[in-house]
Amino acid sequence: MIKADVTHNLKTVNTSVTLRKCRSSTIRKTVDFRIEVLEPIPDILVRVSTIYYVPNLVGKHEKAFYNRTINFCTYLRNPFTDRVLKIIYEHLDQRGNLPKRCPVATGTYTFKTCFDGIQVPSFFPESSFRVDVYFRRPNSAPFFQSSWFGEMRKESRI
Repeated sequence: MIKADVTHNLKTVNTSVTLRKCRSSTIRKTVDFRIEVLEPIPDILVRVSTIYYVPNLVGKHEKAFYNRTINFCTYLRNPFTDRVLKIIYEHLDQRGNLPKRCPVATGTYTFKTCFDGIQVPSFFPESSFRVDVYFRRPNSAPFFQSSWFGEMRKESRI
């Protein structure tokens, strides 16, 4: 991970993100993420969008390569509804604590990771990328919005 931009609605959630050098790497960063849920978030109100962009010829992240929006609570009940979200969620949950059921209860949720060894689907190209994750209530602005910037490189296996 190279950079993260996170915004939130202080009435619903409070978040913090810290990026630090990942072990001996000069490029990769460890992500320390913390979100404090200040009011319960009901089942039917939470949607998560996972949008993966690769840069165009001039380096802008404008056109989505992968764009998927689902009800987060539906995902929690049946993680196989979204393969990419399942991969990311399981990786992060192993390195912290994430909501396990809906409604999402008040409390603090965290993760800390370098994103080492994450097994993304082979159709994702090796590239710099931007992934956007939004949580929103229907017909309203997001109460949590984030953009995560990084480099995806396939690891060679010997």
